[in-house]
Amino acid sequence: MSHSTPPSLHTTLAKVRKQASVSPIWIVPIVALLIGCWLIYDNYTKAGKQITLSMSNAEGIEAGKTKIKVHSVDIGLVEQVKLSQDLSHIQVLARIAPEAQSMLVADTQLWVVKPRIGLEGISGLNTVISGAYIQLQPGKSMEETNQFTVLDQPPISLNGAKGLHIDLTGKVGNALRVGDPVSYQGLRVGRVVSATFDPQQRHMKHELFIEHPYDVLVTENTRFWTTVGIDLKLDSEGFKANIPTIESLIAGGVSFGHPDDRPMGKPVHSETTFELFQNEESARQQLYDQYLEYVLLVDDTVRGLSNGAPVEFRGIRIGTVINVPWKFSSPERKKDFRYAIPVLIHLEPGRLADSGHADLKEWQSRLSVMLKHGLHATLKSGNLLTGSLFVDLSMDKKVHPGYKRLTFEGLPVLPTTTTGITQLEDKLSELLDKLNGLKVEPVLSGLDKNLQQSEQTMQEIRALSQSVNALLSQPETQQIPANLNQTLRELRTTMKGLSPESPAYQELTTTLQRLEKVLRDVQPLVRTLNEQPNAILFDRKPGDDPLPLAPSRQ
Repeated sequence: MSHSTPPSLHTTLAKVRKQASVSPIWIVPIVALLIGCWLIYDNYTKAGKQITLSMSNAEGIEAGKTKIKVHSVDIGLVEQVKLSQDLSHIQVLARIAPEAQSMLVADTQLWVVKPRIGLEGISGLNTVISGAYIQLQPGKSMEETNQFTVLDQPPISLNGAKGLHIDLTGKVGNALRVGDPVSYQGLRVGRVVSATFDPQQRHMKHELFIEHPYDVLVTENTRFWTTVGIDLKLDSEGFKANIPTIESLIAGGVSFGHPDDRPMGKPVHSETTFELFQNEESARQQLYDQYLEYVLLVDDTVRGLSNGAPVEFRGIRIGTVINVPWKFSSPERKKDFRYAIPVLIHLEPGRLADSGHADLKEWQSRLSVMLKHGLHATLKSGNLLTGSLFVDLSMDKKVHPGYKRLTFEGLPVLPTTTTGITQLEDKLSELLDKLNGLKVEPVLSGLDKNLQQSEQTMQEIRALSQSVNALLSQPETQQIPANLNQTLRELRTTMKGLSPESPAYQELTTTLQRLEKVLRDVQPLVRTLNEQPNAILFDRKPGDDPLPLAPSRQ
């Protein structure tokens, strides 16, 4: 049995189909609308992401012309340049290409590339014709952002560059500028990245970047110091001159190194903090952080003795003068120290240790024994030109035979003696006192009398000389030599007649022989008269019998 659709239902469906049909003329506007939407979407996706840049000034930046580049490849364009609402900086609106949107992270760096003159030469000359552009250095952060601050100067260390970041703290006088070189033995190995002043601590904070592979040179024993200009030093240790490289001579900078008598030490990690010293000498002196404190109570003048002067023992440096004077207003200074000037010194045993570290307790006991055996300090001149002094330690039991341990402000006192110049002055003063005590007036009076007598004697000698001259000037005196010569000639003639062959000589000899015979005959008579003078008138008395002599013993 077939069922037929009611007419009313067929009629209704026909009307609905007739109303639902669309005219073909509407196809074109619909397609155009779809194409327009696609073009808008495509244009939006290709236009890229808009970012906001903050700058201190807009020199060389122009809307629609200044480009943003990465490795000389265009990735964006500046669209608008305007002042911020608070008028404190410049806001630049730029659009970045879609393929570069992944670079827009938190640690991305941007700076303006334009002609610059620096220590390494002239950079950015190509921008003279093409104009300035903004350089973008991609970061490694995972945090996306569209707000960036454009740097005034190109960054010293680019993101991703291998190297080591070091923090330095120093005094205001050691301030460094951004971009100053960091050198090691004259070789540039890094740059100063930042320099800030801490008003609370009143010192400068610097960040250094040490390039790879030189970052291994920074260890736990490294010391940093400034290298500003030529360092000339004339002190008790002599004349020293430190001339840095040409770059450091012009712009200054910072250098670092290691002590010669210590190992390199272990490498450090990034952001390790070091102290910045004023010069190389002060940096090396700070290596000896182990010390024993002593006080010198100096009775002499301390003019020429300055902080940092060496303390030596027989020519070897073992310490440093820390403070001159030290606690000058202390009440203890008025006790039994005769108003001596206190000087604080550090004895640094590490200077004598091979490893740089010493046992302080052992050295303290050793110094106590040395003090009992006459260890004392003396101020000596180290440089005659500057008059600078240093502390010299020596041993002498005669200086302080009865040493007693004394303290000043809780620190042990090291005995001191006067300098050689002071000792010489004391001896001269003692000699002058002795000379003043001598009775010089009697000596001078006697000397005056002697001089008068000497003068009288000289006058007599002068008168005698004049008399002799007058005698010699007489004609009779002048004829004496001639007369004497004539007499000698006559005597010589006479002597010729007394020769052995002459008759006169023979007759004289005969007469002498006869005279000798007569004298022999007369001798008995003379002997008798000597014994008995009246023998001529009376008979001679017989003499006593002679006594025999005893034989002599052999």
